[in-house]
Amino acid sequence: MKTDSNRVAMGKVCLMYFFYNFFWSLSSGSLFAVWLNDKVGIDGSQIGVLFGLQTGIAVLFKPAFGYILDKLGLKKHLIYFISFLSLLIGPFYIYVYGPLLGNDSTFVLGIVAGSVYLGMLFQAGSGVIASYSDRFARCHDNDFGLVNGFGIAAWGVSAVLAGYLYNINPDFIFYACSIAAFLMLLCAWLLKVSHLENVDNEVISQDKIQKEDVIRLLKNPKMWAFMTYAGTISVVFWTSMSQFTRYFISFFPTQEEGISFSSNMDGLTAIFLFFVSAGVPFIIRKIGAKGSLILTAVGITSFLLMIGFAGLGEKNLYLAIVAKLLFGIVNPLLIVSVFAYTAEQFDKKVNSFTYMFGFQVVNNLMTAIAAPVMGVMYDQHGFPHSYIYFGVFAAVATVLAMFTLSSKKTLTTTDQQETVAA
Repeated sequence: MKTDSNRVAMGKVCLMYFFYNFFWSLSSGSLFAVWLNDKVGIDGSQIGVLFGLQTGIAVLFKPAFGYILDKLGLKKHLIYFISFLSLLIGPFYIYVYGPLLGNDSTFVLGIVAGSVYLGMLFQAGSGVIASYSDRFARCHDNDFGLVNGFGIAAWGVSAVLAGYLYNINPDFIFYACSIAAFLMLLCAWLLKVSHLENVDNEVISQDKIQKEDVIRLLKNPKMWAFMTYAGTISVVFWTSMSQFTRYFISFFPTQEEGISFSSNMDGLTAIFLFFVSAGVPFIIRKIGAKGSLILTAVGITSFLLMIGFAGLGEKNLYLAIVAKLLFGIVNPLLIVSVFAYTAEQFDKKVNSFTYMFGFQVVNNLMTAIAAPVMGVMYDQHGFPHSYIYFGVFAAVATVLAMFTLSSKKTLTTTDQQETVAA
């Protein structure tokens, strides 16, 4: 049976992850809230409701996707499903999503349609693509840090392109998304995994996930501590970012200047952040997965307080730029640390389910609550004070995580067999 070398295999999965993150960032990244407000014509509170419902409905898909992914191992059925779904992204935004949201009589229908399609493609689909890529990388003697570095690169390239295309015609962004979706499908098709479908190693279990494994997992105190981290630190980080670009471009004399600067900065810093992401595994080896999650929480708290104080009184553009750079550093640190923690603390049979349910589902449920509230806060209290409130909340959650997350310990043979029930 012909197989790829580790280098070739990693190249393919990195490109697949690149193109997925490219069209995700391009269509729903930093300019998404700007597009909704500027072109579609909805305000901050409506955008908050939209984000909240979209992430909330995604909860319906994530547990099932995680369970199926653990059943499949490295079989590509779910990857193909998401790839084919993504081909429709351009027409959906241009001819369905935008027109429905822009009309008061069809606004609710637009939210529902977007929540189902985008919730499945991005909120649930991102977990599938990331978890699959992490598992594939570890099967080829690598880790998610390198793969995630390509995701960061995609974010940077898409940010530069988005700023350029948006100022010409926002529809061009969505055409580019469908092209990238086709390239992702091609990369997924080229992955060779048949030799890994029925193996038993440190990454994949030949005994696949059963319902009893899920029940034991949900009784595990470690799982609840992990879910608390996801429902506090992660939620306040991601939800606060949903309208961050709207705030950041307000530091500039015109919207066009702000969009161009923000996009170009994202593109330039992506090169630096690629190496940050690739270097995260070395940090984890030094301070452990728990230490890395705590470091991430401290970075998130600092970012939120910094960007809040930057907007008080006379706006401090330089402090805002430093905060934006800090966000970029914290971003790869969070996702790579989460995968390291789940691999270290939980049974490999439930690896994807642990991530999809314990991290992403909890994240979505809390975001569904937090996003509308935070959207109202932006409109009533302004961005600066709102971000300071978020930073104080993150500081309290960081202290809680210090006492609840588990450190790595040496396991006995019996412990290894009963990790899920520990």
